[in-house]
Amino acid sequence: MLKPDHITINVTDINRSKEFYGDILGLKTMGTVDMGDHRLYYYELDDDLLLELIEYDDDHGELHPDVKTMGIYRHLAIRCDDVDALYMKLTEKGITCLSAPADVPMLNFRNILVEDPNGVELEFITREPVTIP
Repeated sequence: MLKPDHITINVTDINRSKEFYGDILGLKTMGTVDMGDHRLYYYELDDDLLLELIEYDDDHGELHPDVKTMGIYRHLAIRCDDVDALYMKLTEKGITCLSAPADVPMLNFRNILVEDPNGVELEFITREPVTIP
């Protein structure tokens, strides 16, 4: 059986990332591990799924591929109770929202696209139980 364990994001600014994921989104902090040349900051996404933020000591530069580049990771989708309320909160906090709340009838959800402080695209969705046509 395969089951997701954690999702990792290499951060560009750990303080802005901790503020975004911990303070603004309200994810529960699960601890920090110092690996010597980098630190791992853990947040709970779900009972069995962690978000792992990595802060490296060495600057390896940034990669911002075009969103339509083939063969790359695109975004992380996270369910929330109320996309519209989250959108208001994020815009009030100055977070870059790539789209306003919109219905996606073919997939039976309402969503927004957001850019985290590291340039990672996140999709927040509100939906009824999953049904893929």
